[in-house]
Amino acid sequence: MRPVLMARGVIGAVLFGYTFNALMFVWDEGLRGWPLVAFATCLLAGFGLQLVHSTRDVLSWPAPRTAATLSAQAVVTFAPFLWAGPQAGSLAGFLAGSMLLAVEGRQRWALYAAVPAAMSLALTWTGMATVDVVYGAYFTALTGLMVYGVSSLASLALTVHAARGELAGVAVAQERLRVARDLHDLLGYNVSALTLKSELAYRLLPASAERARRELRDVLTLSRQALGDVRVVAGGSRPMSLAAEARSAESMLIAADMDVEVRLAPGPLPEEVDTVLAIVLREAVTNVLRHSKAQYCLVETCSEGDHITLRVVNDAADVAGPEPGGGAGLDNLSARVEAAGGVSTTSLDGEWFTFTAEVPVGGPPAPVADDPVTWTFAQITGQPWHLRVARTIAVVVLLGYGVLMVVNVLGQHPEALSLVESALCAAVLVGVQIAVSLGFLRRAALPIQAAATYLPLVWIGAPWGSMGGFLAGTALMVLPGVWRWGCYAAVGVSVAALSVLHGDAGEWTAYLTLSTLLTGLVVYGISELSGLVAQVDQARDDLARGAVTRERLRVARELHDLLGHDLAAMTVKSERAYRLLPGSGDRARTELADVLDVARRAVADVRSVASGYRHMSFTAELDSARATLAAAGVCVRARARDVPPEVDAILAVVLREAVTNVLRHSAATRCEITFADGSLTVWNDGVSTLMTPAEPGTALDDLAERLESIGGSLKYERSAATFRLKADIPQ
Repeated sequence: MRPVLMARGVIGAVLFGYTFNALMFVWDEGLRGWPLVAFATCLLAGFGLQLVHSTRDVLSWPAPRTAATLSAQAVVTFAPFLWAGPQAGSLAGFLAGSMLLAVEGRQRWALYAAVPAAMSLALTWTGMATVDVVYGAYFTALTGLMVYGVSSLASLALTVHAARGELAGVAVAQERLRVARDLHDLLGYNVSALTLKSELAYRLLPASAERARRELRDVLTLSRQALGDVRVVAGGSRPMSLAAEARSAESMLIAADMDVEVRLAPGPLPEEVDTVLAIVLREAVTNVLRHSKAQYCLVETCSEGDHITLRVVNDAADVAGPEPGGGAGLDNLSARVEAAGGVSTTSLDGEWFTFTAEVPVGGPPAPVADDPVTWTFAQITGQPWHLRVARTIAVVVLLGYGVLMVVNVLGQHPEALSLVESALCAAVLVGVQIAVSLGFLRRAALPIQAAATYLPLVWIGAPWGSMGGFLAGTALMVLPGVWRWGCYAAVGVSVAALSVLHGDAGEWTAYLTLSTLLTGLVVYGISELSGLVAQVDQARDDLARGAVTRERLRVARELHDLLGHDLAAMTVKSERAYRLLPGSGDRARTELADVLDVARRAVADVRSVASGYRHMSFTAELDSARATLAAAGVCVRARARDVPPEVDAILAVVLREAVTNVLRHSAATRCEITFADGSLTVWNDGVSTLMTPAEPGTALDDLAERLESIGGSLKYERSAATFRLKADIPQ
């Protein structure tokens, strides 16, 4: 919560400082008595309303409430012009910021622009010069953007913080999918192979005791490997060898009375590629073993440039058919190959079925390091949405304050050369500040900015408004502990001392000092908050990793309870049968009968656990939807009562497709998800780019057919600005 608290502290301090400045200026203009009291009352009211708009989720308010607070703020902002003169417009920038914070869609920018326009009219009405009118409008627009920036960054940090539970849930869901895939690919293979070889040994007894003993040796090897695979599934991946897996596959296929050819390209493979291809081969061979019609199988690899290709060919034409229960064998293979940066294909030619996996020898492309020195434009634009927004706002506000600094110098009426030199110094200040906010030049920033801050005094001869603001802000960012605040205060003291030495009036000295300190606070807040949002992202990732670790521990316990005992029992009984051979074939056959019972139970347990992990959950899908939409900048509101178990999976599918539609349409800024009384409703405001609902062949049509098959229905409505999808489920 540190980013949120800091943002609110900065906005509170800045609001108070600007309010105090406005009160000081009208006092200096001679405002006294009831006009001063009335003006102070308006200032306090505007201060309070702005705090509310900056620290509350005003976008979720009802429209009448938002209109009432904005209207009240407009009244207390412009009404004092009637008796306080042009100084009354000091807080108009806060009203502009409120328009951006409290209004949605394109109209927010129209209302934002209307505030400086109204300020221009008010200043013109009071008889101000054109230059002062332009300055007042610009200052209003810049202040509004600053208020919006700091307040929005606080909101973004709060959103990311609030979404961390959902994001951790997504990480856990991904871990569960990994577990389901590994259960299917690793344990499913070994347990199926154990059952096959145990059955073969059982049939060979008592007539062929020696051959049965050889099969039992393989059973022992496989059972120990299966126990290791339990640990692999629960704890992640371990290196595997394609060559070793090919030898094991050859043994298994021969035991199943198939003709086998294995042709592996010579040469070592990178560990990651070797492991991926070994797992892919294991699953491909498992698919072959599940089809008794297969009589021949070819396993081969070949190197082609920087890719290696694995082909598994067999003569069982129905191998491409669906697995019982909607298994995901081939889908798992494709997912693994794609994760390694490769592609997989299947083909059917008469009775011949071919699975091909092509994987780059170098593995998938390495992720780009998050190092500011190596950033490119594409890398920056590829960062998370909220981080891009934070940094864009920071850059725009810093540039705006740099222009404001040049305008303040212009008010000193310098010579042309002095103005150019001052503008160059201001450019240095802004450039260094932007670099610091993006992670550059943190060590060299203070001396460079100190020179650019005080050097213009040589040719201007007097301090100007906010001259030390960037230096003060950088001190808060780069110095540790109490040193930062000491240096920050020292900059303010130096500006005050320069003003006194120049002979300025007390009010002007106070203004220069306060303006410098306020600018420093804004610069610090607007620059540092974007970095803190990135830190929240990192904390979110750490939390997700912790959630995955806890999930792995839970999986390890569950697998140990379900499969560990069975596999250990199979190992013990197989060892006993192995020792009884060749002398006691009947007793060994009795032990093998027990092994077969345990093996069949283990196969059922693997399928049960894998299907349980693969089952889609509406609750998990809702958590994923919240996190995904929030990360895409969509404001999400979700309300869901208990979902009946019998429709849990299909509602999860409907929600996933509805959220996918929202994400495909960048115009969406809000989304509401509700489930109650057998109806799931997904509403969003991104209709401008949505597909036409009547368009045939869309995913929505597929969903409608699925719902109709269980007696439900799917409806969608679009208006001038919204799209609503409603799925009704029979109760």
